[in-house]
Amino acid sequence: MAMSAAVAKKGKAGLVIPDFDDYKNWTNLSTIWGGWGASAWSADGKTCTFNSPEMVEAMTFFHKSVFTDKAVPGPGTTVDFTAGDAAMAVSQISRAGTLKEAGFGWDLVPLPKGPKGEYAVIGQAGVGVLKRSPNAELATDFLAFFTNQANSAKLAQFFPPPRQSLLTAETLAKSNPLLKQEQLQQVVIEGIGKGVVKPTHTGQEELLQTVRTALDPLWKPGADVKAVLDGVCAKIQPMLGA
Repeated sequence: MAMSAAVAKKGKAGLVIPDFDDYKNWTNLSTIWGGWGASAWSADGKTCTFNSPEMVEAMTFFHKSVFTDKAVPGPGTTVDFTAGDAAMAVSQISRAGTLKEAGFGWDLVPLPKGPKGEYAVIGQAGVGVLKRSPNAELATDFLAFFTNQANSAKLAQFFPPPRQSLLTAETLAKSNPLLKQEQLQQVVIEGIGKGVVKPTHTGQEELLQTVRTALDPLWKPGADVKAVLDGVCAKIQPMLGA
């Protein structure tokens, strides 16, 4: 953030969190609060932890970075890292392709250490079979075929594969030619090994909207961070217990 604030004073933007430039997709903030060991809710999903000491400290840090230090573009500001308008961006390796024609040097590095130490945040995707499907047996056969060794290798061109034998820098380099194997090993593979999944829950869409609305008062100068986060928990705790 110190480097981002310094860049911002020179006329460019500092740190950009893609898909959060509209201050709505709050799950991407886990790439920051993970450094404090904070989480949106408990591991069993039953208790809101938005107002935990760790989260309050992390969000206070972020709020200061936005509104005091100007290290992060504020609400209503859209900044394109690939156009060379920002110092840093938190992103996914699949987006590296947009830098093919970049007129500046760039690098891929792990998320910085937080007060808790090193951490990583990962997304996830999966394919399953609906138990009540009229063709569950056939779908199960297809799923086994879809995820066998050969087809998993083909799928690896789109996502880092869950199969340990395929989760190698060599495999990922085939579909990410702009990235070096050393970068892929250090950032992606090692990151997956210690990464925490972005906030997910049953009733995800309703939770996303509720938290987004409850966080709105935070995105202005002078906001009471603890009070806002207490308000988030007041809104979603009944939903978590349902």
